[in-house]
Amino acid sequence: MEQRAWKRDPMSLDVEVRMWRPDGEDILKCQTLDLSLGGAALQTNEHSFPKHRVLEIRINQLNKYRLKQPRILGKFIRKTNDGMVIKFSKADNETIKALHCLIAKDRMLKAKFNQLKYGLAG
Repeated sequence: MEQRAWKRDPMSLDVEVRMWRPDGEDILKCQTLDLSLGGAALQTNEHSFPKHRVLEIRINQLNKYRLKQPRILGKFIRKTNDGMVIKFSKADNETIKALHCLIAKDRMLKAKFNQLKYGLAG
């Protein structure tokens, strides 16, 4: 059984992934399939990056919740059937706080939705 340091939360967030090259940068706009404090699974269309290449990940919903957009650095780990997996690296306190708030807000919204869904049905 696989052991994880962080719980993964299924959620769909709009993200931008940037990779720098000597002649410019690649920007991939996609959505998360799940997110944790340690990384994210991204839904992509046959796009990937060189393994272990340093990437910058921008989560657009942080602005919606009035959370400061931290500089989230990560590395491409592997391709999946749905896209790719990114592992976050060098997360400072600001990054951890922003990700934690985003995950907590998503959990709270899902709990409220379930209360409404099942509370009104009964």
